[in-house]
Parts: sequence; C-alpha cells; structure tokens
Amino acid sequence: MIFINKYIAVRLFLIINVFNFILNKGLLDYSHELGSELKIQIGSISSLNGIIPFSYEKLQICDNKNIEKVEDTLGEIFTGEKKFNTGYIANTGNNSFCQVLCYHIFNSDSINLIQTLINKNYFINWYLDNLPAVLKNFNIQFNTSSYDLSSGIPLGYFYENKYYIYNHYQFHILINEKSKSKYNIVGFQVVPLSIKHNHAESKCANSFEELNNNYDKDKQELTEGHHILFTYDIIFENSTKTFAYRWDFYKPRKTRIHWYGISISETIIMSLTLIIFFFFLRNIKVEIDEYNHKVVNLEIVDYYTWKELSGDVFRAPLKNSMLLSAIIGNGFQLFCVISLTLFFGIFEFLDKSKQIDFLNIGIVIFCLMGLPAGYISSKIYQFFQGKNWVKNGILTSLIFPGLVFSGFLIIKIILLFEKSSAAFHFMDLLSLFSLWIFLTCPLLLFGSFLGFKTKEIKAPCRTNPIPSYISGKPWYLHYRFMCIFSGLISFGAFFIELNYVMNSLWRHQIYFLAIFLLISFLLFVLICAEISVMVIFMNLCYGDYNWWWKSFLIGGSPVIYFLVFSVFYFFKLKITGFSGIVVYFGIMGLISTMALFICGSISVLVSFLFVKFIYSKIKID
Repeated sequence: MIFINKYIAVRLFLIINVFNFILNKGLLDYSHELGSELKIQIGSISSLNGIIPFSYEKLQICDNKNIEKVEDTLGEIFTGEKKFNTGYIANTGNNSFCQVLCYHIFNSDSINLIQTLINKNYFINWYLDNLPAVLKNFNIQFNTSSYDLSSGIPLGYFYENKYYIYNHYQFHILINEKSKSKYNIVGFQVVPLSIKHNHAESKCANSFEELNNNYDKDKQELTEGHHILFTYDIIFENSTKTFAYRWDFYKPRKTRIHWYGISISETIIMSLTLIIFFFFLRNIKVEIDEYNHKVVNLEIVDYYTWKELSGDVFRAPLKNSMLLSAIIGNGFQLFCVISLTLFFGIFEFLDKSKQIDFLNIGIVIFCLMGLPAGYISSKIYQFFQGKNWVKNGILTSLIFPGLVFSGFLIIKIILLFEKSSAAFHFMDLLSLFSLWIFLTCPLLLFGSFLGFKTKEIKAPCRTNPIPSYISGKPWYLHYRFMCIFSGLISFGAFFIELNYVMNSLWRHQIYFLAIFLLISFLLFVLICAEISVMVIFMNLCYGDYNWWWKSFLIGGSPVIYFLVFSVFYFFKLKITGFSGIVVYFGIMGLISTMALFICGSISVLVSFLFVKFIYSKIKID
C-alpha cells in the first residue's frame, strides 16, 4: 500500500510540474556547461507498417546492462513511448571516437526477432535533450549529406540474402554557445554504420581524418554465436542556430501547398459564416417584424410556421433527456480541452525539452474541465425539468471516460499479448484512475451541484401541457438525409488539415502549425453548429419541434466521413497483422467518438441559443 501511494504521488507530482513549468517558463535554463555529461536516450522501436511499438529492452542488446528506465510522463503512458538512458555518453563540447559500448553474442531467438523487425521496417527512436534523432546519410561520391525526417534510426538492413546489423553509431550533436562555457543543444543527427570488427581490434574511426574510410569496411552480418562489438563516435559541431529555433530543422521544407490548402478551407468556412449571419439572420429578422406587426393588428397568420411553435419548441426530448445532457457536458469539456491545449501550444508552453507534450497538458486540462462540464450538463438537465442532479452528475462523469476506458482496455489487452511497450501496466491504470476519481469526479459533481442550485434557465415561451401534432415535411429535411448532406460540407472544410493531422499521428511526422490547427478546429466546430442551426430552423418551418437530438446528430454528422476516410487511410499505411488492424480502428473509433461528442454538443448549445433568441423576439398572441 505504501508503494502504491508513493507511485500515485509521483504521478501527481508530474502534474504539479506541468503547472510549475507554465508559471516559471522564463526562469528555466536549458544550457549545458562545457564538459558536462549528456545521456543519449532510446525510446520505443516503431514502424510505419506495424503500428504496434516495442520496448528497446526486447532486443536484449548488451543484455540491457547499459540502459536505465526513465520515469514515464502521463502522455508517454498513453503513447507507449518508454524511454531509457543508455550507455552512450557524451561530454559537452568534447569529441570522442571509437568508444566501446560492449561485446555481445546474439542467440537464435534474438536474431529471429531482429530479422523480423528489419523485414517490417522497424526503427529506433533516439533522443538527446528530448530532440528526436534525425537519420543522416552520406553520399560518398559527391561528399554530400541528406536527412530523413520521416522515421528514426533503422536496426539494420537486408542485402543479398543476408541480414546486417548497425553496430556503430556516429552521433553528430549540433551546439550553439549561449554564454562563456555554456552551450545549448540545437541539433541531433545519427549516422548508423555496420562495421565488422576483429575480436581484438576495432575498425571504427579514431579521428576526423578516418571518418570517410568507415564506409569501406566489412559489414557486420547478424549471425548466431559470434561476438559483435558495439561502438560509437561523439562529434560536436558548432551551429549558428539558436535554441529558440532548434525545432525549425524538423519542419517540412515544402509548406506552400499546406498554406494554400489552409487558406482555401478558412475562406470557405468564413464565407459560409458571413452568408448565414448577413442573409439568413436578416431574413429571420424581417419575418419576426412582420409577424409581430400582424399579431398587434389582429391579422390572420399561418399556423404551420415556426412562429406558432412557441408552446412546443422548448419541450424536453421525448427520450433519454438525461443522457443528452450528460453528453453535452462531456462534449463541452472535450471542446475546452482541445482548444486550450492548442492555445498553449501556440504560445510555446509545451516545451519539448522538458518532456511536456500535448497529451500531458491535455490530461491535466481534462481533469480541471470537469467543473464546467458538470455545470453545463446540470443546467441543461435542469432545463429539461430533471430533479436528480446527483444521478445526472454521475452519468456525466462516467459516459465518456467509460467509453474511453473500455476502448483502451481492449486495445491495451491486445498490446499486452503482443508484448508491446504501449501496453498498460496495473500501476499506470491505477494512477490514471486516481486522477479521475480524486480530481475529475469531485470537480464534476461540484459543478453539477452549482448548476442545479443556481438560477434556472427560463424559456421565453410557456410550454403547452399537450404536445402538438407534427405534420409531414419534405423528404430532404429528414435528419438521416441531412446528416449525409451536411456532414459532407463540414468534412470538406476540414479535409485538408485532417491529412496533416493523420500523417502526424500515424506517420511520425511532427506537426508544428498549432495556430492553424486551432483556427481550423474552431471554424470546423462553428460550421457544424451553423449547418445544424439552418437545418433545425427549416424543420421548425414545417412544424417539427423535436430538434434536440436531431441537432446533435446533424452537428456530429462529419464523423460518418471521418470513419470512411479512416478506412481509406488504413490501406495507405499498409498495416499488417490482426493486432495492428484492431489497434488502428480502435484508436480511430475513440477519436471519432470524441469528434461526435464535441461537434454534436456544441451544435446543440448553439441551436438552443439560436432558438431561445428568435422566440424571445416574437410577440405571443
């Protein structure tokens, strides 16, 4: 029990460090003194084809004597990026050549594993000062270098029916002098080499002059029972790039298409927004003025218009009103989480040098946003004339976390059978459960209590005790057809940006344009809400006042096309193995659920404000 409490305390301490980092960002010093020790870290072994990551421990190189587990952050628990300090040591500013890590003899099981990983294009993720390593390739003939940003460092290669292992690494570390005897790490590049050493003598370079000769050495074949010597070079290179711009190297060079695509999407969305506000709302204002004039002058008005539904339009949903209010609370919570996380990303509060990533910040914000989620859910439930705020608060605290936990549990069980580094351990589950039960739930229940005890939202019209008859309406206003049609428009506005997000998620490409992603996300949610408002208004014009659930479904309809796109993208990844397929569609299913909650919930809230506004402007006869 003492150990469990200590483990939970460590997780809570990580959260405190997140806030401490945000509040004291300007006071942190990332420089390294001349001669200070730098530990090169190794992350997971991953692949573009096999999406299931594995721990570096699985390779058993040097019998894992030279690696030390690094404490996981909250984000790393979800992503499975387990990091280790390695025996590859560098001293700031000091070059060293042909350093011996160890001798190692591979057994048949290890050889078979490495051969399988080479066949599936698995690579190692190296880190220094939390900068991911860039694969550096030399062109001997033209004496030039090229860089591969799409993946990490390969384990080896297959050539002429033989497997060769990379047993020598050249670590090129770019440094920039910050002050006297203090340097910042601004680049990390790795050149993997396969060199067949003699048992008594290493053949790697011992100076700068010998570096180019490495490529002419015999290659180290991966064979059973032979001693394999693992060696490395540490090469420091001065750079004019400052610490603030060290991530620029990882940004894609050709961004013009991205910029054009973003500009086109934003133009379409903003144009539609202007059309709605200046034409759609203007026409409604004219209708309201004409109707009020007729009521005052006792003129005859048409019955089946939206203006005559004042006694039914604010009627609670016929089914599952508590469920809808809970989903709206969760959707608003998720909307705040994504918006605030991207906002912090814009202002560089997510400093990768301290291992604080989007997931870390997102998890903390999700916990804190339990308060407004409970409040919003309770106010909607109160408007539906609900009385049991405790039950509503508990349902709100369970519905989305329950779906996520169930989905992740299935995925993690599969990963556990695959012995993947992304599999959850009991203590990881316990720490996340503790954050939910001791932080999120109390805040959510307190928010639900505040929402229920504060002043009730009053409808501008009195609801009739007997529901009115709903007449027929055109087929094209049926919510199923409108979901297909409106979802296509909303999805098309976000499609270009979605491609870059998917590449970042599944192809290990770093996403940098957080400000554009934030703008695209907000406008995407806005257009979903606007289309929902238009469809609901057209339904009201034909006497259909059951709009609550329809607004949610129409607003969340882009999820249909998101799932179709996920299937299309799956074939581009060329994922192999049943486990990889389940993991991919499991994660995309959870993301789709989150998108449904966000778009649907915001659409309901905006539609409610719209309906409340227009009915507050008419005069009831």
